[in-house]
Amino acid sequence: MKPTPQISREQQAARSFPLTDYTFQPTAEAAAKTTAGPAATESPAFYKLGSEFFGAEASRNYVAELLLFVLITGLGAWPIISALVAVTRMVRNY
Repeated sequence: MKPTPQISREQQAARSFPLTDYTFQPTAEAAAKTTAGPAATESPAFYKLGSEFFGAEASRNYVAELLLFVLITGLGAWPIISALVAVTRMVRNY
């Protein structure tokens, strides 16, 4: 439903930007159209179908992603640990 403007043509011509009607109130008919119908109850069935279909594949992907994460974390931690060892040796020698 489009609101009716409450500004005159003279006011509209004097300004270069559009005015907004802040008193817009949706009707009961518009609110009734937005309520959830039977389509919302079908969603869990679709989710269940997807989880059954991708269930075995997800566990394989999880293991592969875990190994990749451990590899990247180890490669990132290696220079930090090496730097800490070097600083410790430097402090010990002085």
